[in-house]
Amino acid sequence: MMKYFVLLITVCALCSVSSCNKEKLPHSDSIVGEWRWVKSVGGIGGFTLTPKTEGFTQKWVFNADSTFKSFKNDSLTIQGKFSIVRNYKYSESETVDVLKWGNSIDDSFVIRNDTLFTNNIFISDGFGSTYVRIK
Repeated sequence: MMKYFVLLITVCALCSVSSCNKEKLPHSDSIVGEWRWVKSVGGIGGFTLTPKTEGFTQKWVFNADSTFKSFKNDSLTIQGKFSIVRNYKYSESETVDVLKWGNSIDDSFVIRNDTLFTNNIFISDGFGSTYVRIK
C-alpha cells in the first residue's frame, strides 16, 4: 500500500511541474520585438489616453538591426533607426536608460515583465506610456 502511495505522490508532483513549465513563457528585458500601446498618461491636465478613448491602436516594432516601425491602426506611420543610451545622467542623483528614435525623440524607458514603460522626461508635463509585448 505504501508503494502505491509513494507512486501516486510522485506522479502528482511530476504532473504539476510539467504543467507549470508548459504555461510559462520567457520574458525578455530586450526592446527588440513588437509592442502594443495600452495607455498614455500626462500633460498639464494629467490626461489618460487609451486606444478606446483615442479611437486607434498603435504598435511599435523594434528590430535587432536598430531599425523601428510605428503603426497606427496597422498602417505604417513612421520608420527609422533607434538607439539606446544606458545610464544617462538625468540629474545629479538619477540615471535613466534613454530610447532615441525618430527625429530626436528621446524617452526614458524601463522594461518589466514584458511591459515597456516610456516617459517624456525631457518635456515639461510630458506623457508616460505603457506598451505590452505582443506574443
